[in-house]
Amino acid sequence: MHKDTGGITSNLLGGLSSYLRRCIFGILSMGPVPHHIAFIMDRNRRFAKKSNLAEGIGHKAGFLSLISMLRYCYELGVKYVTVYAFSINNFKRKPKEVQSLMELMREKIEELLQNESIINEYGVKLCFIGNLQLLAEPVRISMEK
Repeated sequence: MHKDTGGITSNLLGGLSSYLRRCIFGILSMGPVPHHIAFIMDRNRRFAKKSNLAEGIGHKAGFLSLISMLRYCYELGVKYVTVYAFSINNFKRKPKEVQSLMELMREKIEELLQNESIINEYGVKLCFIGNLQLLAEPVRISMEK
């Protein structure tokens, strides 16, 4: 009788990956770890187009990548992270796309506020900077939370 070993293999590889990441981070943290790292959220739309993905999927993929990077920063001991996520030039896009980005931003801020999120898991403080009055009201309300 043939047993399904896909779950066992997946768990083994996941555990190995986690172990290797901890080893690599242990080595990296022996050297000078920067106190501050900044990320510019850019090219998500081009990534989606190049990958033949639906509009907006690139931005969601970018957010998931950002969360992974924030976890890595935390594990390495980086104290401050700046995320540049929406520039004044983004307002020059089609109104429907701007509205979609505003809704995605509101949705992701709300996700970050949930109990299981990285914010609560690591005790992270969020600060929003820039001309926030240009953003849609639901986004500003989420930011104030």
